[in-house]
Amino acid sequence: MSTRPDKIAAAYLWDALNAARNVRLIVADEPVGGYVGNLLVESATERQIEIVGEALRNLRRIDESLAERVPHVHKIIGMRNIFVHGYAAVDSTTVWTAATRDVPALIPVLEDLLDGFEPEG
Repeated sequence: MSTRPDKIAAAYLWDALNAARNVRLIVADEPVGGYVGNLLVESATERQIEIVGEALRNLRRIDESLAERVPHVHKIIGMRNIFVHGYAAVDSTTVWTAATRDVPALIPVLEDLLDGFEPEG
């Protein structure tokens, strides 16, 4: 039996939300000076943002109209692409800005989108 598309979409939203929450935990109140050059924090943050972008990229493949409800979805996916394919071009200050400003604003959007799905059972 195949999985329903709405279940798959909800799973992608959950993955994006979980990774976004992880970014918030990793970066917390870290100032840019404590972030840049901190290999562990930078690497963990980049990986979680990459997961957000991958989940939203997959969501866009199965439900473009739902993905378009995520503000700046194309930029989020673009950042994921830079992490995966253009890693030499990653700017730590830009990532820190995204992690401390953009990702926290994304969390309630993802929560609202997930609320639109029927609970299982």
